[in-house]
Amino acid sequence: MKFSNKTFLLKTFFLIFFIIILFFLAYLNFSLNKKIHNEGNIFFTINTGESISKTLSKLNSKNIISSEIRAKIILYLYKAKPTFINGKYVIGEYETEYSLLKKFLNGDSVQDSIIIYEGMTHNQIIKSLKDSNLVTYDDTSDYTAKIFKSKIKYLSPEGTCFPDTYRFSAGISLDKFIENCSKKMERTVMKYWRNRDYSLPYKSPYEMLIMASIIEKETSVDSEKPTISSVFINRLNKNMRLQADPTVIYGMKNYKGNITKKDLRENNEYNTYRIKGLPKTPICSPGEVSIIAASKPEVSDYLYFVANKKGKHVFSNNYKDHVNAVNKYQK
Repeated sequence: MKFSNKTFLLKTFFLIFFIIILFFLAYLNFSLNKKIHNEGNIFFTINTGESISKTLSKLNSKNIISSEIRAKIILYLYKAKPTFINGKYVIGEYETEYSLLKKFLNGDSVQDSIIIYEGMTHNQIIKSLKDSNLVTYDDTSDYTAKIFKSKIKYLSPEGTCFPDTYRFSAGISLDKFIENCSKKMERTVMKYWRNRDYSLPYKSPYEMLIMASIIEKETSVDSEKPTISSVFINRLNKNMRLQADPTVIYGMKNYKGNITKKDLRENNEYNTYRIKGLPKTPICSPGEVSIIAASKPEVSDYLYFVANKKGKHVFSNNYKDHVNAVNKYQK
């Protein structure tokens, strides 16, 4: 009789336990499929380093979810070690608690984008990123001076950021953004350094990048870039000064749109009318076409060029023809 009572109690216990589990699962299932938002799309941001608890607390405070504990149970049932991926998310109309939590776990965030244009200086890039309001940064940090580790032995941050359209989740740090730019510049430069014309007078990938930055500033016409490159290579090979106006402009503290004879006589590390060889650093962030032109210039005997009135350049292999071209197009 006692054994029978124990069996009955045990069966009763398991039955009640089973019923409780069923009710609990039904409750979770209801919660999973319950619409938590039905008033049009809204945005929600998970910041870098934010814990699951803090995110759920924010969701609760905004009345997007009604129970942090229930959400945690759902998360741990879905994944043993759940982690939310930071970014900006759309909470869509008729979103359910389950679909929203899955978004956070899978990183299905909204992608923002920023364009870094060819020929931008590093200071211009940093200002553009800050003005975008899409990246986070520390006001006390000097981002214009930071150099990330690279196979290219940079002497300054100038030229480290590859021009491109970058897509990312909102809230990315300015540091991380620039690091991504720098890695892409390194990959691009090293690719063309390995496939360069080995007769070129460069001692390092950095020197090739410096040349590419000058080419970038000299012309926006892609088809001209290999020819512009050949002029500078020919001048280097003949031990002639580059005499590139963009390097003079870069070295000027207060450029107001014109270069004077006084500016050309100024002694600074970027005035290629006074120094021999390449300046000490790039003068901007060059694009891929300019890097290719620096790595494989056109074969020519040109030593001079001057802008014509159609947005292109006239090339000469002797000074007399160059002076005639200057008189025709510039005076």
